[in-house]
Amino acid sequence: MSNSTPEQLRFPPVNGLTVRGSFDGGALSSDFGPMILRGIDRHIGLTTRLAQAFNDQRHASYTTHDLHTLFAQRSYQIACAYVDGNDANTLRSDPMFKLGLNRNPLDSTAALASAATFSRLENAA
Repeated sequence: MSNSTPEQLRFPPVNGLTVRGSFDGGALSSDFGPMILRGIDRHIGLTTRLAQAFNDQRHASYTTHDLHTLFAQRSYQIACAYVDGNDANTLRSDPMFKLGLNRNPLDSTAALASAATFSRLENAA
């Protein structure tokens, strides 16, 4: 194995950022699932259809996250075995989850939704 050369994995860009998988450090995450789920979701349109089917009665001036992003974030979290809504508090700043939801992974102001946001959404349903 000493002759093996590590190859980088390349993915479609997100908001002008080059996305590649490598093992040399940088912005780290232990979970690559959101990127795979993003590709599948874009192909089948699941979270888009979920958002369209939901009657959003939230006041627009009080909302930070659109329905599609909320459904995508929660679906990706569940699919990655983060079934507890409270996990959103930790995952909202995870670089791979942010990339999977078209957010800049290094932008600290681009946090995803919190557990409280999901609680309100689930209670509204």
